[in-house]
Amino acid sequence: MGETRGKAQPLIATALLSAVEEKLSPLRVERVVIGIAYTAVLLSDGRLGLAATLREGRGCTVHPSAGSLAGRPAWELAQGLTSADPLTSALGLATVNAVLGEEAVPSPDPLAALEVDEDDVVGMVGYIGPLIEPLRQEAKELLVFERDLSRPGVLPDWAVELELPRCDVVLLSGTTFVNKTVDRLLALSRGRVAVIGPSTPLWPGLLSRGIDFLFGAWAREPERVIQAVAEGGGTRALYKSGLEKVALGRRDVDH
Repeated sequence: MGETRGKAQPLIATALLSAVEEKLSPLRVERVVIGIAYTAVLLSDGRLGLAATLREGRGCTVHPSAGSLAGRPAWELAQGLTSADPLTSALGLATVNAVLGEEAVPSPDPLAALEVDEDDVVGMVGYIGPLIEPLRQEAKELLVFERDLSRPGVLPDWAVELELPRCDVVLLSGTTFVNKTVDRLLALSRGRVAVIGPSTPLWPGLLSRGIDFLFGAWAREPERVIQAVAEGGGTRALYKSGLEKVALGRRDVDH
């Protein structure tokens, strides 16, 4: 795995766009919702994609194309994935995520799939609340890296440069694809790696880039899910509204 991460490859955002261009080209954007916690994009074929809404660098969190996004070519919106603007990037990732996940299976328990045990040092990039206490109980040590230092017991995000290489297991929030940190984080990782959350791109190609598991989501009931996003729903609200946990692992794509 370390050798794969060390090879010079195109940036993940660029490779991901290339992988979905053919799927997105015939589609248009049906509806866009930029919620407090998540951004949702509904495509003309009825599929829905999600990405975390990041408001970094936007005092009032406004989008210059508001009111004109619906009806645009899906491929046009998807190309925002390579943007440095957080909202444009989230829209791009949500559009891309809408056409991924065909190979995904019902999600196993992440800790069991990664075989976390009492000897493991676990690094978590982004605060993944439901896994905090289970990991503290099962792992030798849990290091949580966050930009929001108001959360108790977290390390600043820049500490990944010092601490991530010693972690036996690394859990990356799907938001690392929005803020473009995923490439560097994978380069620093030496242990078993998983990406977790509704923002996670369920692209099998990521499993050849040093990632062992992708724990993402599929919208079983797109209209209910997008309504929850519009009403300010967070992760729990989305799962109550028809979002299902699904996953991809190396064993699911290796034949």
